[in-house]
Amino acid sequence: MIPSTPDRPEEPFARASNGWDIHRLYSDLTNAKQEFAPHTRRGLTPMEKRHLCGLLCGYSPAEIAVFLSKQIKGVEVDLSKTLYRYVELLTNKPRNALKNWRDAIEWLEIAGYKTQPKTSAGAVLKTTLQHSDSILSAAISPDGKYLATGSHDSTVKLWSLHSGELLRTISGHSTAVLLVAFSPASKTLLTRSRGGSVKLWNLQNGELLKRLADVHLHESVAVSADWQILAIGTTKGTVKLQHLNSGQLLQVLSGYQGDDISAIALSPNGRMLAASGLNAASGFCRATVTLWELPSGEVRRTFGSENYVAISPDSQILVSHGGKIIKLWNLQTGELLQSLQTGIRITSAAAISPDGKYFALGCFDGTVRIWHLRSGELLHALEGHSSPVSAVAIGLLGETLVSGGENGTVKLWQLRI
Repeated sequence: MIPSTPDRPEEPFARASNGWDIHRLYSDLTNAKQEFAPHTRRGLTPMEKRHLCGLLCGYSPAEIAVFLSKQIKGVEVDLSKTLYRYVELLTNKPRNALKNWRDAIEWLEIAGYKTQPKTSAGAVLKTTLQHSDSILSAAISPDGKYLATGSHDSTVKLWSLHSGELLRTISGHSTAVLLVAFSPASKTLLTRSRGGSVKLWNLQNGELLKRLADVHLHESVAVSADWQILAIGTTKGTVKLQHLNSGQLLQVLSGYQGDDISAIALSPNGRMLAASGLNAASGFCRATVTLWELPSGEVRRTFGSENYVAISPDSQILVSHGGKIIKLWNLQTGELLQSLQTGIRITSAAAISPDGKYFALGCFDGTVRIWHLRSGELLHALEGHSSPVSAVAIGLLGETLVSGGENGTVKLWQLRI
């Protein structure tokens, strides 16, 4: 447990200074504090600074309390009596208008206290490709030769990753293509359409090899790293595991604390499966994340409230994200490692580099933002799309990143990380 009396006022949330003009914020909030309580002559107290930095790092009051070994209610009361009131004055909001900690972050960002992210100096845009409609999925082959993109135009395009040349267009779906995935040998391609069909294709000639399954419109699909298991998250809150080639039903996972499962991630070591989605039964549509142990099928734990999930190549870290928040979890212990307040809405596009060093997320502002997987540091913001980024993929060596936009553009980036 982190001690409750850190040596520096900003600890253990010093990372807040990486993305915020923290000293200007201290000064301006001090002035707001003196306006709120004229009898107070001193600036922000060390504890007020810690609470502020915790919020700026994207931690909720409950998470701040854990870090500081304090009672959750105590932190919530402190915030409501101090920082929330100062933020209202600083951002010209009515008294007692601030009731949610996320609003405080958003208001401060709008007021100009969030510094600009690092530029894309660490990336070079190699080429731009084009579909006739939104890009919904992308994948790079394990051998590093091919790029596959699935689009709202119902086609899958196969490109040369090296030259950007269009090699083949697969037109075997009648609805938008939501998933593309290469086999480990880079010989076949799995696709899933919005209409519900899951198909397997021969990449050499583009011929349909097999129709693997038919799923509901709102059901999610994932394939294991060894291409032995097809996982299907259902609208009934269960996950069906079937053999990829034979179609044999192997297992049904139950115990999900929700309804629709909108995202699935299988750990590369094949020992865990994570799913997230909606929980309408709770009285409000809140996303949950449930982790099963395989092959026992037992629920290991339930995580926070994010909509999308991905698991690191070493099967140690779960990345969950939704809205403007990213959370990194230790899969073995359930410990929350990082909670990152992005300040910008995130799309469902996400990818972790095969070497496990970083992860990339698409954003509604047209950027692809890249974070260090261990430290949570924002490494790059790749600018180049004029529409929200709806698909992201990373090559085997972690040096090539592909991003697809809602306007049909596909961009290939050479990274220097």
